Amino acid sequence: METTARPGATREISAIRGGPGRRFGAFTVVADAHRVRIGHDLSHDEVSEAVIPAMSRDLLDTGVLHTVDEFHRAVTALVTSRDGSWQECWSDYYRSSIAALTNGHCPFSPVHDRAVAEMVGDSAVEIGCCFGFLSLRLAREGVRTIAVDLDPSVLGLLRTCAPVGAARPTPVCLDARTTPLAPAAADTVYLVHVLEHLDEDAGWDMVRDALRLARRRLVIAVPFEAVAVAQYGHVRTFDVPTLTALATRIEMLGHSWPRGVRTRVDQHHGGWLVVDK
Repeated sequence: METTARPGATREISAIRGGPGRRFGAFTVVADAHRVRIGHDLSHDEVSEAVIPAMSRDLLDTGVLHTVDEFHRAVTALVTSRDGSWQECWSDYYRSSIAALTNGHCPFSPVHDRAVAEMVGDSAVEIGCCFGFLSLRLAREGVRTIAVDLDPSVLGLLRTCAPVGAARPTPVCLDARTTPLAPAAADTVYLVHVLEHLDEDAGWDMVRDALRLARRRLVIAVPFEAVAVAQYGHVRTFDVPTLTALATRIEMLGHSWPRGVRTRVDQHHGGWLVVDK
């Protein structure tokens, strides 16, 4: 199976129920320089946020998918491979993903559980919310939540495909490094699996603005990786010393504030840096 794409080429990516091909975990794949066809036998309930890490492991680590754009298009193809309209497919994905996260069947469940446990106050801003699953969880917990992302398409899915009748966050499309939200906009501000997508300078700009928005607490979570996974859009790695250095930089910035800041760093399904103002 040849999977080397031409420089600058955009491969067609599609997903179908069943189908022949080379087996990669739960998927079968037929791929060449022009197209990738992904077969699967997953039920509607199994196509959720819970299967995405396995998909990334099976198809990114093996070299079937080359770039973050290909990975995103493969996820879209998987979600929409069932019979039904675009909205029906994505609504099923939201329903299945929320169930998997709630039941602890998703690798991200412990991250969301920890994030919710760190919540203080009754209002939150999640910066870089993507599909908004954490923001939805916070809203269901009774937290007034603003879900911020730069991508209007994922915020559109959050607006139209999240479960009807459930508490919802307020989606806001903004550049998270320079949000025009008011200072102290929320009790708790979240940067959960965001900073690894930005270089150090851009990441620091985002942290400073998040601190401006946080009335009481900033919660930062990052994955610990030996190598930044480019297909996820990651551009740098973190470990405990890296987070500790960031905490020190935040503490120096906090010296100019009336009450200063307190920071703590620890490891739990990745790394955590919590800043109290």
